[in-house]
Amino acid sequence: MPHDARLALRRARRSGVLICLGSATVAVLFVAGLAQGSYWALALPVTVAVLGALSLAFWIGYTINTVRGIPAEADHYEGRHARRVALGICAVSVALAGAFLLGVAQRSYWALAIPVGAAVLGLCAMVFWIGWAIVTQRRSLPEPDAAAESGAEAPSAPAARVSADPRP
Repeated sequence: MPHDARLALRRARRSGVLICLGSATVAVLFVAGLAQGSYWALALPVTVAVLGALSLAFWIGYTINTVRGIPAEADHYEGRHARRVALGICAVSVALAGAFLLGVAQRSYWALAIPVGAAVLGLCAMVFWIGWAIVTQRRSLPEPDAAAESGAEAPSAPAARVSADPRP
């Protein structure tokens, strides 16, 4: 069957329209739910995110537990200890998912507050780490002359120069 570029483009556009309509519908429902003070407007997105993260953790544990043919440089992952750790990851993931779903079903404040708080604190820690890296940086970009003296290829023309003047 020959490839029809126009048909592929029509299908891609149709898919794009459906994605846009779906996301706009979900956004409107979410905002309407928030405006009404609905618990589920917050619980559903948090549930999807938490279960997604716990599924990923379970999958990692399962993969560690079932991998065969470990390369020689990773031989420290062989043995009973690695299997116990992998099974522990799986068990903790399942237990946390069960506790989370129980809390959501009971409409517990803490079932939502703990994962959202962990995500917010994690994001704040990442931003802080980036800021700290900027503050403790010993020097800025090398000057074009310094790059030429060190034998490195000097950057081309005006785009490489950093100016303190914000005007173009």
